[in-house]
Amino acid sequence: MNFTTAVRTCFKKYADFSGVATRPENWWFALFNFLGSLLLGLTGVVILRVLWSLALIVPALSVAVRRHHDAGRSGWWLLASVIAPWEIVLLCYPSKLTGNKYAADRSAVAQTSSVTEESVTPTSSRCPSCGKLRLPGQNYCMSCGTKLADD
Repeated sequence: MNFTTAVRTCFKKYADFSGVATRPENWWFALFNFLGSLLLGLTGVVILRVLWSLALIVPALSVAVRRHHDAGRSGWWLLASVIAPWEIVLLCYPSKLTGNKYAADRSAVAQTSSVTEESVTPTSSRCPSCGKLRLPGQNYCMSCGTKLADD
């Protein structure tokens, strides 16, 4: 996901607190919010920065809640940032593909794909489970964690 796609998605789901948001979607939108706030802060016009913050508070909260859903947690974990500043760590957790009640459609796909001994060979250039390109010397898929055959 690139910068413009992530920002567009967050504005399309302006106040949508259901579903999931990937790590790139969350962090690209956070960068957009930070850069916009920084640029408006440099202008010295306080009202513009206040309006920017008010306009982006709802999509920022919704993407953070959806990011928690992607990791398999309730959106209420967002309140943890009020108690302790470890919200950034929670938002960095990987996606939970199996057993995630917030993304049931991905759970079914992840459970149906199975890797057999015959499908994994040392000369495989792609992961047999997710199809991600395999680098030389790689023992585990970087995307889904599937054990690959040794070279």
